[in-house]
Amino acid sequence: MQLRGLSVCLALFLATTSLRAAERAPGAAETRPPFVRVIGSVQDGGFPHAACSGLACRRIRANGSQRYVSSLALILPESEKIYFFDATPDVREQLQIVADARGPLPDGVDRAPIDGVFLSHAHMGHYLGLAFFGYEAIHTRELPVYATPRMAAFLRDNGPWSQLVEKENISLREVSPGATVSLEDGVSVTLVPSPHREEYTDTVGFLIRGPERALLFVPDTDSWQRWSPSIKDWLEQVDVALLDGTFYSGDELPNRAIEEIGHPLVASSMDRFEKLGQAAHAAPEILFIHMNHSNPLLLAASPELAALERRGFKIAAEGMEFDL
Repeated sequence: MQLRGLSVCLALFLATTSLRAAERAPGAAETRPPFVRVIGSVQDGGFPHAACSGLACRRIRANGSQRYVSSLALILPESEKIYFFDATPDVREQLQIVADARGPLPDGVDRAPIDGVFLSHAHMGHYLGLAFFGYEAIHTRELPVYATPRMAAFLRDNGPWSQLVEKENISLREVSPGATVSLEDGVSVTLVPSPHREEYTDTVGFLIRGPERALLFVPDTDSWQRWSPSIKDWLEQVDVALLDGTFYSGDELPNRAIEEIGHPLVASSMDRFEKLGQAAHAAPEILFIHMNHSNPLLLAASPELAALERRGFKIAAEGMEFDL
């Protein structure tokens, strides 16, 4: 991972991409198939993390760059639709990335910058960005927000989120865990039940199916042993998986008990998923996402990152794309 070059690479990509291009001339090349772009890759507190003076945070500040809180953008070039998976505290910057790609309005605020949001749960890194769609900021009109019934009830019954519903900035679309939403261009999204702390709502991941390929996104979960059906049953259905990589090992937070916070450790996840390559079916490409600022995988030259890559795994980074 090259943190110093990340912003430059992303800027170059965005400078050469436009989903709102001029009408294609007869005989022009076919539209790109649906794809997923990583627009955030770290844990809820961001990176550099709030109030963090650790080595990794100091280094990325010195580079003058940052990484955003974990989120994906599903981009459908044929129908010119864009859906976000989670609305993070970094949603302003993430919306700007999408606006640059689509071609923003020449002047003023784009009141419909995306076409929908899928929410995983009500921990701060995954839904606080909804506020920017409200009356005080973008002021969207009936933006579809897909959420479980518990998540929808939480938003409907608690301010300031209830104001988004009352003013019709968002339109809640309740989807039960395990159910599937059909979108444009042959794409569907299944809400995957994910065991995780449930202080306010339940938690889901997402299985995103396209015409040719499928991707699994699970940014937050407790131990893989708690999954039923097994996480392996879901992995067998996809080509790419972006999985909870919050902590690499159990000694990262000396003042907090990781077992109380939840999350599987990357070191043990690799042991579990390495065996998938020995199965009869093709093993998916596995990338870890939602890294905490304490995670040594965020250090470009760390032995942990080198070991992870030797074992055939990767970490997600802003700008990565996966065709569906």
